Amino acid sequence: MEFKFVVSDSGIKLVYEGCSKENVSTSLSEFNSNLNDTFRNLRSQLNAGNHFAVANQLEGPVVYAMVQCRDYMSTAECIACFSAASIEVRNCSATIGGRVVYDGCFLRSLACNIIIFKMNSTHK
Repeated sequence: MEFKFVVSDSGIKLVYEGCSKENVSTSLSEFNSNLNDTFRNLRSQLNAGNHFAVANQLEGPVVYAMVQCRDYMSTAECIACFSAASIEVRNCSATIGGRVVYDGCFLRSLACNIIIFKMNSTHK
C-alpha cells in the first residue's frame, strides 16, 4: 500500500498589488474606520463558509470591498489568504482603492463616492 501526503497550500503567494493614483479626499481616519468595518463584514461572510463576499459602508466615506478565494480552499485557508491580503492592501491606505491578488484569493477595496463624483463631473 502506498501513502501520499498532501501539504495544504495557503494560497498566500503575491501575484499582483496595485493602488489607485488618487488619494482619499475625505478624512483618512474616517475612511480607514469604514474600511475596517467593511473588512470585518467580509471576514464574517468568509467565516460562514463563503468563498466570495462583498461588503460596503455607506455612512461617511463610502467604501466598497470584495474578496474571492479559490473554491478548493478550506474556510481556514480562505480566511488566512484574506487576512494577508487585507494587510497588504493597506499599503494603499491613503488612496481611494487597492487590489491585491494572491494565488489563492484576491481583494479589492474602493472609495466609490469619489469615483462616481469624478465620473459625473466629467460627463456634464
